[in-house]
Amino acid sequence: MTPCYLKATLWDSSRKETVSKRIIHILAVVSAPYMVVSIERARETDGKMLAEISKRAFDSDVEVGAQGPGGPQGYDSPEAQINNMKWTDYYKILLDDLIVGGIMVCGRSERHCEICGLFVDPQFHNKGIATRAFELIWGAYPRVEVWTLGTPEWNVRTKHFYEKLGFQQVGWTKEGYGGSRGRWYEKRMDQSKSLAVMKIGQLTDGMSAVVVEGKVEEVGSPNKVRSKDGRGELAVANARLADETGSIVLVLWNEQIGQVSVGNRLRIENGYVGSFRGVNQLRVGRYGKLVFLI
Repeated sequence: MTPCYLKATLWDSSRKETVSKRIIHILAVVSAPYMVVSIERARETDGKMLAEISKRAFDSDVEVGAQGPGGPQGYDSPEAQINNMKWTDYYKILLDDLIVGGIMVCGRSERHCEICGLFVDPQFHNKGIATRAFELIWGAYPRVEVWTLGTPEWNVRTKHFYEKLGFQQVGWTKEGYGGSRGRWYEKRMDQSKSLAVMKIGQLTDGMSAVVVEGKVEEVGSPNKVRSKDGRGELAVANARLADETGSIVLVLWNEQIGQVSVGNRLRIENGYVGSFRGVNQLRVGRYGKLVFLI
C-alpha cells in the first residue's frame, strides 16, 4: 500500500528546494522558520523515547477531561511501543531531528485505513505538528479513500482537532480507556467515495477484514467457556445481525454482551467470518471494532 517515493517542496526566506526521498522521510514546513516536520518508520531503538513521550502526552489529558493520568494499555511501556511496530505502520514524528510524537496506521484494506494511535509531546502542542503529520500520512497512502479513528468522549481537545481536519462522527465505541465510551470518526478523502460495506448476504466462511452494518434482531443468553490461551473463564453469547439481504450470527464476548441490545444499529470494522457446526458467524476479533452507529 505504501508508495516508494514522494516529493515535498520546502520553502525558506531565500530559496525553494524540492527534495525527493523515500516515503518514510517526507518533509513539510511548519510555521516556525527552518523547523521541519517529518515522519519516519519507528525502530526498536526508538521504543524507550516514544514511551516517554506517549506517557507525557496521555497524562496531559487531565487538562482536557481525563479523570487522572493514564492512557491506552501499554502507553508508557517501551515493550508495548516495540510490539506496536510489529502489527502497525508505526511512524515517529520528527521536528527537525527531534522525536516529538508517534502516529500508527492500521491497514484495513487497500481503500480503508485506521489511525490506531497518535500522540505529540505536550510541549509541542498547538504548533501544527499533528496536522502536518496527518497531511504526510495522507500523502503516504494516496489510494486510501476512507480513514477511521476513535477518541474518548471526554477528550474535548481531540474532538475539536479531528473535526477541524474534516473527520465526522459516525458512531460510538464502548471499549475505550478512561471510563468513557469513545467517539468513532471517519474521513472521506473524496466525498463521492464511501466506506466499502459488505451486505450480510455476501459473507462467506473465511472472509477477513470485512466491514458490515446491520440491526440487532436478538441477543442470546451468555454461556461460560474456558479460554484456550490461559485467560480463564470467558462469557460468550450469540446475537443476530440483519440487513435487507439476510442475517448472521454475531459472536459477542464478555463486556460486549451487556453493551449490545436489540434494535442497535452496528458496524463491525475489520471483522472476520468463521463457522461453528456448519453455521457462519461474524466475529469482531482482537483488532476489530464494534461501532454503535448514530
